[in-house]
Amino acid sequence: MPEFDLVAPVYDETRRPPQGLELSAVMRALLGARNVLEGGIGTGRYARPLEDRGVRVTGVDLSRGMMLRAREKGLARLVQGDLLHLPFHDASFDAALLVHVLQLVPSPEDILAELARVASLRVVAQLPEPHQGGSSRRGNLRRRYLEIASEMGWSAPSPPRYWGNSERVLALAPPDRIEEAEVSQPLDTDPERVWTDLRSFGGLIVIPPEVHQRVVARLREEVGPREVPPGPRHRSLRFAVWDAGALREVLRAKARPAR
Repeated sequence: MPEFDLVAPVYDETRRPPQGLELSAVMRALLGARNVLEGGIGTGRYARPLEDRGVRVTGVDLSRGMMLRAREKGLARLVQGDLLHLPFHDASFDAALLVHVLQLVPSPEDILAELARVASLRVVAQLPEPHQGGSSRRGNLRRRYLEIASEMGWSAPSPPRYWGNSERVLALAPPDRIEEAEVSQPLDTDPERVWTDLRSFGGLIVIPPEVHQRVVARLREEVGPREVPPGPRHRSLRFAVWDAGALREVLRAKARPAR
């Protein structure tokens, strides 16, 4: 995905690595799995702490830029590849893991089927969180940002997102269990990082840095400093866990044409 090659240099600046309850939920989901494939490994935000806890992680990603950041963290088993066509034999891993990926793909069942093929024990996938869309302040800022950028002769198409994939996956293949984590994260109050957050999260990274700075200057004139709500950000995270063999059978049955 080209957008992730572009955002790779600032990706970790706006996303914290998993800690505490979040990491514990992932470890519970992977319990007993020591050889794990992470699909969409990105910069290794999950893989690094998992390896620190004794899990052997192999990562696959389409973005070379993201994996370069993962390699800088000491992650060596990295493969550039497509999750729909994994370059591994059947049951090559104990488990397969997806984090922050399902909302990026139009056909989650096809990716889950491929992960179930290469996993012998289980498949674990984080379910997309509910999306606030344009009702949030970030959504309003993004719309105004695009208007100003357009006046300057630049545009940034919205990358496709599939926030309904949680419900789609749960209906298609109910998991054996769901590991949950209620996490609270302090909000970043550094003014420059907050605007970087808008740029990377909002899909605006295609705007050149010098244009971005001019747009942000206009936004600051209109709305003032980008304020951060007081208190931490609360998130409810869910990790679906499937038996790999059972998931393969369910998805095969769903894929068979009706007679």
